[in-house]
Amino acid sequence: MIIVRTPLRVSFFGGGTDHPGWFKHHGEGAVLSTTINKYVYITLRHTPPVFDFNYRVVWREIEQTRSVDEIVHPVVREVLRNYTSTDAPGYEIVYNADLPARSGLGSSSAFTVAALHALWHNSGEEVSKMRLAREAIRVEQDLLKEPVGSQDQTAVAFGGLNQIDFGKDGGLTVSPIQVSGDRMRHLEDHLMMFFTGFTRDAGSIEKNKVENFANKREQMEKVYSMVAEGRRVLEDDRVSLLEFGDLLDQGWRAKRSLATGVSNGPIDQAYELARQAGAIGGKLLGAGGGGFLLFFVPPDRRAAVAEAMSRFEFQPGRSTVEVPFRFEDLGSSVVLHRPELTSNYTGLRLPQLQLGAA
Repeated sequence: MIIVRTPLRVSFFGGGTDHPGWFKHHGEGAVLSTTINKYVYITLRHTPPVFDFNYRVVWREIEQTRSVDEIVHPVVREVLRNYTSTDAPGYEIVYNADLPARSGLGSSSAFTVAALHALWHNSGEEVSKMRLAREAIRVEQDLLKEPVGSQDQTAVAFGGLNQIDFGKDGGLTVSPIQVSGDRMRHLEDHLMMFFTGFTRDAGSIEKNKVENFANKREQMEKVYSMVAEGRRVLEDDRVSLLEFGDLLDQGWRAKRSLATGVSNGPIDQAYELARQAGAIGGKLLGAGGGGFLLFFVPPDRRAAVAEAMSRFEFQPGRSTVEVPFRFEDLGSSVVLHRPELTSNYTGLRLPQLQLGAA
């Protein structure tokens, strides 16, 4: 049995410029992001040969199939189809997560990275973080043809607070932000995250953004420039971190103009309410339309912002929930490998049994 833990991520600046539809055709791409101590978990083991199915996949559904092609979950199906041999034994793959999927924290890519990591580790293959990132990008963009960028796969594979650059030729560079421990903790103390209660499929919003790239060049170049500016603020101890909050506010206002559906009335109301309570800036994480709101808040205003947000209802009768978090720097990692948990089946070849048979 293998358990892989892959972190979720918070993206500060540059979102959209990580899409190949932008950086391969219109301009340079870069993002500034961090992974956080909230995770996706994949548990993998070989399916014992005493069942009448070869594959068991547990996510929001429970699938039990004889063949890979019958698997509904698109990532699991394509990963098994393209990264395991045809004569490989069956697998059981179980998904768990600390936070809801489709909420702007990169959980879909964390799932892809974790699934690849678990399969490779199971085969005894040591895999680099760069390979994890690149192959997860391949699965999502090339095999599944999803309209997604390249930042999430890279961020969650590597872990940490990084600038990630995307070259026109497909080059991928990960540069850790050089911040002292005290300043890093100071930054963490200024960040608050709230769940809107809504999850969404980002595909339609991302597709709209891609179609608008040619007409939004000025806004996209501004989004790109904020990565370098955000890095400068973080790495220069002489600069007040409040400038980072101001920059987040500018970035959010630019992002809202990139496509319809990024924001809506309740999100705008919540954002302004937090600002009135003391937040300097913030943004909706992910493509837009729902998920998590991130705010940059001076520590002495955190209680006021928390109180104001607790009174705001995105859905009638449901208070807005704060989710505390801290940064993490490990990236995708194997937290359990116990091969002996399936050793009792080694060499065992039994006829397939029918479910429910006596």
